[in-house]
Amino acid sequence: MQVPPPGPTPVLTDAARDARLWAQRAILGERAALLEDSAGQPFPVIPVAAGTELQAAMMPGAGPGNLDALPGSEGTGPAGTGVAPAINGNALGQFILLQRGADDPLRHFHEALRRLDQGLDEDGKVRVLVYGASHTAADIYPTYLRAYLQKRFGDGGLGFYPLAKPSKYTRPFGCTLDSSRGWKVEHAQRSEARDDGFFGLLGASASASKKRDVTRISFNPPLDRKAEPPALSRYDLYFLRQPGGGKFQVLFAGKKAFTVDTKAKQPGPGYHSFERPGPPESIEIRPVGDGEVRLFGVTVENEAKGVVVDTLGIGGTRASNHLKWDEFVWADNYKRRDPDLVILAYGSNESVDDDQPIGVYKNNLREVLARLRRASPETSCVLVGPGDFPLKRPDNSLGPRPRVADIVAAQRELASEAGCAFWDTVQFMGGEGSMAYWAAAQPAMAMSDHLHLNRRGYTRMGMALADALMFDFDGGAPTPEPGGDPLLAREAPQPDPTVPADAVPAEPAKPATEAPDAPPLAVVPASAP
Repeated sequence: MQVPPPGPTPVLTDAARDARLWAQRAILGERAALLEDSAGQPFPVIPVAAGTELQAAMMPGAGPGNLDALPGSEGTGPAGTGVAPAINGNALGQFILLQRGADDPLRHFHEALRRLDQGLDEDGKVRVLVYGASHTAADIYPTYLRAYLQKRFGDGGLGFYPLAKPSKYTRPFGCTLDSSRGWKVEHAQRSEARDDGFFGLLGASASASKKRDVTRISFNPPLDRKAEPPALSRYDLYFLRQPGGGKFQVLFAGKKAFTVDTKAKQPGPGYHSFERPGPPESIEIRPVGDGEVRLFGVTVENEAKGVVVDTLGIGGTRASNHLKWDEFVWADNYKRRDPDLVILAYGSNESVDDDQPIGVYKNNLREVLARLRRASPETSCVLVGPGDFPLKRPDNSLGPRPRVADIVAAQRELASEAGCAFWDTVQFMGGEGSMAYWAAAQPAMAMSDHLHLNRRGYTRMGMALADALMFDFDGGAPTPEPGGDPLLAREAPQPDPTVPADAVPAEPAKPATEAPDAPPLAVVPASAP
């Protein structure tokens, strides 16, 4: 793993420090060990007892002995003690700046935050849309962004949610989804999905037609359970209007509230907005039985000014899936959300598409970015690159996956071309080969598939990404200056001097079986706050 040279450090204002601590607690839990203290310094290695959540999250065999397998270490550790040192998971991750062209790609987003802070924003909301695959669908780093920004600028509401799970592994922080078997969920990555592209804002639709079909969304307790509950909740249902479209009933606490008709002469986007007093309530939707009902999702906001973050991730997907969405329907949904910042976090699944020329990948991504610009030219845009994803060698050791570097280079180039910023996840993790260290750390920060992070790892990712997004806003230097240290002005963890700099830990004896698009089931523990 690469130890970076001195560079810039995050700008930690009092507001930023408070928000960072609050967001950590919101995700990890009030009684869980945090990654850092109030000064931004990493806590030492956490002692792990058998049977604890952290122990369960570690890959098989993870622990101090894992470093004994590093080439050249001979199992003696740096001091010849016979025990190699543990990798402090809390100290992993580097602060890196957003990469950008001559213009400021976050100008609109930062101006929107300032207007909001000054009470000048027209609708009192700053909205952030986060698109991606399984890393995003795990809803951990997006939830960190949500908690951090809402702590600093106000809680504007929960955001957008599908009304049925795009996959059985979808587990959003803010709600619980429960649907009967009659609901059919489609998105562009599924071969059996319709090719009409009517997938809406998220890129997924849920359809049903029978009276017995029911789907329900129940909202979880707020991240800040001590906060005053909202006096009013605003809902906006997104669906497809179409020839032969049926009606559906909306129920609260099992009682019918109203009926919505989706029938229209031509296919197109449909909406139904309504308000209810108090905090968000569980919503139940049932078709009347007179035709197909095709739903895209629901947004939930409140009457307060603040930030809203929409998590728009579907496991196993690629950026090019956007090109299979009907542009008119999607763009209308997108404009209705009126985002101030959109984040695209794809690339891990594309990294195994070795049969696709990189030129084809670039052309597809270029058109995806063009769609975003056509829909909302002023919206700030950030591309988040794939993380380190090593390739397993025949001897079960791990080596570099060349296509990851190709995708990172392509995203960096196209982000600049489209006026977007680029955030390099591989560099944040420590460079090529760093994933093995994240999986072997104490506490573990990644899964044994060497693709997905775990809850602590994604929290760290959210922290570093939020710091990068807010660097200029909080008065950071516009260009890197010497004298800083990796992540949070702290001393970087030093590598074992007996280990070659390019060494990569060997794969555990039991190889991982998850595919690149496998859902990170274990990423979100059952005890989500």
